[in-house]
Amino acid sequence: MSGRISPKRRVAKSNVTEIPRQSGVYVLHRGTKSKYVGSAGAGRLQERIKEQLDNKRGITSFQYRTTRSEKEARKLEKQYRDRINPKQKRI
Repeated sequence: MSGRISPKRRVAKSNVTEIPRQSGVYVLHRGTKSKYVGSAGAGRLQERIKEQLDNKRGITSFQYRTTRSEKEARKLEKQYRDRINPKQKRI
């Protein structure tokens, strides 16, 4: 896997243009709460984050992590999603 997740970056055009054009996983935040986890393959990380920022209301910051492949990005997406929104156990 390719490194660690980036520090939080506020939503700004200059921050979006700095995102690498690679595969990866991303987390969108509203204030201090994580609101969305997604993945991008085939060098589309920058494009996917930009699309999501255009479509999701109230997102104030984002983080991302590059990967070597789409398969790796999807695996990380599941791990991040499980951490942020753990599945509830049945009682």
